[in-house]
Amino acid sequence: MKTKKTLAMVGIFLFLAIRPSVASSFTERTYLLPTRLEGSCRPVLLLSGTWDFKYSPESRWTSIQVPGEAAMQGFAIEHDKPFFYKKDFTIPADYAGKRLILRFDGVYSHARLSVNGKFVREHHGGFTRWETDITSFVRIGKKNEIQLAVVDRLDEISYASGYAHHPIGGILRDVTLFALPESHLYDIGVETHLDSLYQDADLRFFCKFSGQESTEMELRLKDKSGKYVPLSQSRFALSDGQNIFSLPVKNPLKWDAEHPNLYELEIIVFQNGQETSRFSRNIGFREVKIIKDRMLVNGHQVKLRGACRHDIHPTLGRTTTLELDSLDAVLFKQANMNFVRTSHYPSTERFLEFCDRYGIYVESETAVCFVDTYRQKNYKPGRSQNDPAFAERYLGQCREMVKSLRSHPSILFWSIGNESVYGSNFQLCWDWIKATDTTRPVIFSYPGSAVEKKAEIFDILSMHYQNVYGNVGQWGMATRNFQGHGIPALFDEWAHPACYTYATLQTDPNIREFWGKSLDMMWSGLFNAPGGLGGAIWGYVDETFSLPEPKFGTSFWKEFARTAKPLDYQGNCVGYGEWGIVDVWRRQKPEFWSTKKAYSPVRLLVEDNLSFTTGQELMLTIHNRFDHTNLNEIHATYTYRGVTKSLELQPVAPHTKGMIVIPAEQWENGETLQVEFFTAANELIDVYRFVLGTEKIIYPSLLAGQNLSVTDEGDKVIVHGNGFEIPFDKETGLIVNATVGGEVIIEKGPFLNLYVNLNHLTGAEVRKTANHFATSDIDWKKKSFDYSQQKDGVCISLTGTYREVNVDFDIKVTSAGELSINYRTEGVPNGFLRETGLSFYLPHSIHQLNWRRKGYWNYYPVGAFAGNEGEASLYESQQKGYGEKPVQSWQVDTHNYYYWADAGANCKEPLTQMAKGMKENIYYYSLSTGAEGEHQLSVISQDASVACRINKCANEQLILYANNRWDYPEIAWGNYCKTLEVLPCYGRIDIRVR
Repeated sequence: MKTKKTLAMVGIFLFLAIRPSVASSFTERTYLLPTRLEGSCRPVLLLSGTWDFKYSPESRWTSIQVPGEAAMQGFAIEHDKPFFYKKDFTIPADYAGKRLILRFDGVYSHARLSVNGKFVREHHGGFTRWETDITSFVRIGKKNEIQLAVVDRLDEISYASGYAHHPIGGILRDVTLFALPESHLYDIGVETHLDSLYQDADLRFFCKFSGQESTEMELRLKDKSGKYVPLSQSRFALSDGQNIFSLPVKNPLKWDAEHPNLYELEIIVFQNGQETSRFSRNIGFREVKIIKDRMLVNGHQVKLRGACRHDIHPTLGRTTTLELDSLDAVLFKQANMNFVRTSHYPSTERFLEFCDRYGIYVESETAVCFVDTYRQKNYKPGRSQNDPAFAERYLGQCREMVKSLRSHPSILFWSIGNESVYGSNFQLCWDWIKATDTTRPVIFSYPGSAVEKKAEIFDILSMHYQNVYGNVGQWGMATRNFQGHGIPALFDEWAHPACYTYATLQTDPNIREFWGKSLDMMWSGLFNAPGGLGGAIWGYVDETFSLPEPKFGTSFWKEFARTAKPLDYQGNCVGYGEWGIVDVWRRQKPEFWSTKKAYSPVRLLVEDNLSFTTGQELMLTIHNRFDHTNLNEIHATYTYRGVTKSLELQPVAPHTKGMIVIPAEQWENGETLQVEFFTAANELIDVYRFVLGTEKIIYPSLLAGQNLSVTDEGDKVIVHGNGFEIPFDKETGLIVNATVGGEVIIEKGPFLNLYVNLNHLTGAEVRKTANHFATSDIDWKKKSFDYSQQKDGVCISLTGTYREVNVDFDIKVTSAGELSINYRTEGVPNGFLRETGLSFYLPHSIHQLNWRRKGYWNYYPVGAFAGNEGEASLYESQQKGYGEKPVQSWQVDTHNYYYWADAGANCKEPLTQMAKGMKENIYYYSLSTGAEGEHQLSVISQDASVACRINKCANEQLILYANNRWDYPEIAWGNYCKTLEVLPCYGRIDIRVR
């Protein structure tokens, strides 16, 4: 009997999975979850958790976690082939006489639902909520079974498996069962309309009703203190079908991203005077308008500083949890962001609730992406925008997004598609939204693809990856100085962090810190451009999926998921890259602090070194870059000589400049002044660290003694000082095994470090190395070597070649352990400079790094990846295995999660990210031997014009790079680079040993 039943069930699943798609006969409705239901003690049941899973019709049932991707749990599902879920559950006996609604918040990408063996409906689309009345299919008080046949379709309009580089199919979001009375509400929504003074409000409540005529509804409004707001009318009779009610509200607190004032709206349904059900939702009173090229929220122009967010869980893939939704909202606020683009699909409603609560503006995007643009060839069809067969998929997902999410005050506008070519199916979505929600604008990218057809399909100009000056052209549309075409310009993808520059990320992750200037230039430029609406960093979180070895099937996606990464970078990880300001574990990367600084709504417009008069006040110019907050709503402190005091802030209106006054102190030259700004809730906004007059730099000490001598030992010339020896090999002319206190501090050098990009400066997505020219240490050939002892030191003259490049070195060694090295070159091809300077081989005994520098920001947190001063061990023992949850902060990773695969780096004992990242504009950069740092090699730059980094080669050789010129021309995406020409190529590096 059991075998026959199993075979029958497999047959049903096969039939449901492979039968042609048909239009469902049910009515599309959206619901609120009840908070109270007459006769039921638990009206809502969460069905997420452990489900039964069948990989294929021939497979056995096993278990799987819901929500979560199948592939991320070892089931290597294939496109266009069904896989199956089932869940047994018991419906409480007190649900008798109720309507039972089954809700799926997201199933990717095509689902066929059956209950107790009977087909109920199908659904297209992986990221919108769909709800089904299953009352007639279930048995009350008994065990029931949900069955779901799911297919990850190649023709899915969201293309979400395509840009995840593996099939993401599965139940990606929560599953819920809830009960409603026979007479019930659905398609509930709230709009708020403010008067011309933005003072009083009209609360418009609309719903549809199904049930008996003797049903009434009461609306109650509570403020944040729990007090009920007086309403002129609160009880309304319900009629079958559409109901619309308007409630005047006297001067409610308004909602905006800086004042997220929420009210609780209670909805109580009565049947013959008796309460049958109760619902609750938070609402905010706010109004969005576009006037010419400006967007106004409650009458104030807003500037959107944000990032694009994907759902991504480190072990479950394209899904999210309550904890991650909450954490992401908190991290957005901590990074001074007030805006999120839900790329490239709607977020969970739970995340929007956090955006409502914390104050984050939202661009809610429907799940249509890369139509007729950038799809890989194995995904189809590329051109669905005008195909009538796809019209219902476009429109259905659009309707589900708007109907289920429209009451959230955080949503400022809707997006009907990402980086796609316009067509009639997009026009259907525009027309439906404009007829349904008159309170919000609509955006579409690429808008230029619709201009030629004179289609009205966007209220806001969406442009991607302008340069740091706000200029870009796409599909016949253009912006200049962050403005264009007379409407608000939103760069809802900009400031793309470096993630495709694989070699650079492996050897010099400082490209992440360098990126911060790009965002600062972009945001500052846009803020001052009247028609610039804002920008969204691509992206917020890394797009990396660490897939396990499959338990079922094979990881076929590796054939197309490399994103042009070198083969030795693979491991089991796929995805577009580490493009986030946080990683998948939500650890903050260097880009996070740069985002917080660049997006800071409080900008002090003063130099890092302050002029002062002892005993007098300091006056600093301040720019209030808030949209709705006067500066006297926040508070500040200042710290001088270790004493922190409160700082009174005078009124400065949003988007204006003013002054803050630091009370008189006994200021002294070289002392520091730290100024900090906090929200009213005492959350840190920004920190500035100033130097009074001239900064005092305490450089590494010099060696004592005046004796300096030179001995010629035939094959070597050795410079002897007090406690150090520096031998020069006569055959190569290079330093070999220089010692301090008998311990080697330099193994070999100097070498010329030269890297030139010959054919590339910046551009679109850079996945392959540009043609370049670089010197190689093994190509060094000495031409001449000479030395002389002078009164103030020993001078060495060395010339040689690196193939066609000629180099002259002039080296001076003093008795205090100083080496000054001047170099100049001939025969170097011109191009865009990456690095030029010197390199040295260092011994394995080097273990510690200390530095002091003049960074782009005048303040960094303690322990920052590239702070203005810091210390770091070169190595880190606390490392988890590949793909496991790390126990350390990002900057002390030695393995890259996840693109460097199991090897982690290019050697067996890799350096930490902090250790190998270049430190720009150093005053000193010191490397020490031994656990206690007994001996030290320091690069010195009195004017902070040198940058240093270290790297480990595959043969474990440690190398110091000291550069007097450097750039990151490969950073791409319109980001800033210095655009340095190589020629003329010369420089000087100063070193101290002790």
